[in-house]
Amino acid sequence: MRETDVFSEIWTFFCQRCSHVWQDEYEARHLDDGHGGDTVAWRHHGVHSMPPWAHATCVSCNGVMVTVLPAIPGQR
Repeated sequence: MRETDVFSEIWTFFCQRCSHVWQDEYEARHLDDGHGGDTVAWRHHGVHSMPPWAHATCVSCNGVMVTVLPAIPGQR
């Protein structure tokens, strides 16, 4: 696979249990699979990770009822 683009994205999370809101930065690495398709590999704090919306857990209460809001382009 060949890396085509890398984007740093800030995602917003909202816990429906305790109402805590926080943001976290992820790196989205867009890859060309060499067969006309592409895929995205995610990194969080420099380590390979699941996408931001997968298995989100509240950093305050450890609740799992977390809403993940999409990254806003250009947001830092």
